[in-house]
Amino acid sequence: MDTVVEPRGRVVDVDGLSMHCLDWGDPAKPAIVLLHGLRGHAHSWDDVSSALCRDLRVLALDQRGRGLTDWASDGDYGVDAFVGDLVGFHRALGLEKFILMGHSMGARNAMAFAGRHPHMLEKLVLSEFGPEINPVGAQRIGKELIDVPEEFDTLDDAIAYMAQFNRYASEAVMRRRERHATRELPNGRIGWRYDIEIRAARRRGDPVAPLDLWPALPQIACPTLVVRASETDILDRDVARRMIETLPDGRLVEIERAEHMVFEDNPEDFIAAVRDFLV
Repeated sequence: MDTVVEPRGRVVDVDGLSMHCLDWGDPAKPAIVLLHGLRGHAHSWDDVSSALCRDLRVLALDQRGRGLTDWASDGDYGVDAFVGDLVGFHRALGLEKFILMGHSMGARNAMAFAGRHPHMLEKLVLSEFGPEINPVGAQRIGKELIDVPEEFDTLDDAIAYMAQFNRYASEAVMRRRERHATRELPNGRIGWRYDIEIRAARRRGDPVAPLDLWPALPQIACPTLVVRASETDILDRDVARRMIETLPDGRLVEIERAEHMVFEDNPEDFIAAVRDFLV
């Protein structure tokens, strides 16, 4: 019987920002850093982390403004800030070359990091994000973020609300996701844990600085796996194929029975594809 591995929560100071991560596995093994999506957190990856930590040291990071990591005091949630955080995290932990995997917003940040610091990576996994994203999916996510209630009476109410947007994720996955995405408020109700400025910026319609990540791809020297969900509304198939043509060493895998939250919708096939790439 496999030994059950539990993560060690740790906090790292990165240029004055207190960053939390879940540290899985043996520190002597090669490291992989996991970056969650827009509304995610380190525990989003728990199924993936518990599988990969048999062979790797898994570091699942709460990115700024999410999970147990500090909110940005200046409200900066731009790509440069996320890339700088990852550089500082790498330095603080004394990592050498490592594997990087990101999903959605995390994949965007991973792509930018890899283009700027290719010498720091052994391999790269980009899940459900590309230099171009389908506007239908982008509008859907934006609307969900704008429309979501600020508070719920109970955690079960929050889970039920979010479950209507997730056809495939299991009840256990949804409960874990929302348990770590929420917190109890002073009034006893349940509210979101991530920085309210992230929602407020969407509601105000703040302009987003244009970001062209196509030039980053040719700079990524390490083997790169692009993961696309079969029923995604974010990463079009032609964009994914163009990514593979542009990357020096890229390959593409498509996961069936999954929408944008591919590693939560179909964790078994996602884990198998990633393990096959990493081994």
